Amino acid sequence: MKRSNYRLISILASILLLIGDISIFTNLVRPIYDEIQVLRDKKESGQKLLVDQRAAVDSVNKLLSDYESFTQIQENISQILPNKEGVPGVVNQLQGLATVNNLKVASLGLQYPPLKSSTDETLIKPLGTLRVTIGLAGDYKDLKPYLEDLETNIRLIDVYSISVANGAIPGATSLLYSIVLDTYYQ
Repeated sequence: MKRSNYRLISILASILLLIGDISIFTNLVRPIYDEIQVLRDKKESGQKLLVDQRAAVDSVNKLLSDYESFTQIQENISQILPNKEGVPGVVNQLQGLATVNNLKVASLGLQYPPLKSSTDETLIKPLGTLRVTIGLAGDYKDLKPYLEDLETNIRLIDVYSISVANGAIPGATSLLYSIVLDTYYQ
């Protein structure tokens, strides 16, 4: 064979190999590559969805914690300004504070002043007042801590007036106090 025939055969073989490579690439490699691309896209979208879902879960958890703190605030406000008079609670608090401060409750009176009606059409309920007149017996040094405890009590209590008796008796260390308090409810 001549050299030109070898060249022609080698060129034809090269062309056939190139055609075979192209057909193998288009029939076998390209579909697998496209499938890999689809899987990569699914993976990326799944990761993005996972990040979005985690962000949504975090925001819902934050809202839930805010709501829980809101209910705690609402409970605290309900203790400060309750919906009802809560006479037993008020009497219990006043008695407890007196006992802690070495004072004895001598008398207790309750008054219900009328509610102030609002002329405006508002959503705010009128504020009710429960006036408590409490008679206490004890030393003068025990009165100041009692008043401080009333000031820092969870329930809103205003001291309306204080009167002191038995101060002119010689040798008597115990005084009688008459304290008029206002506590509020809605």
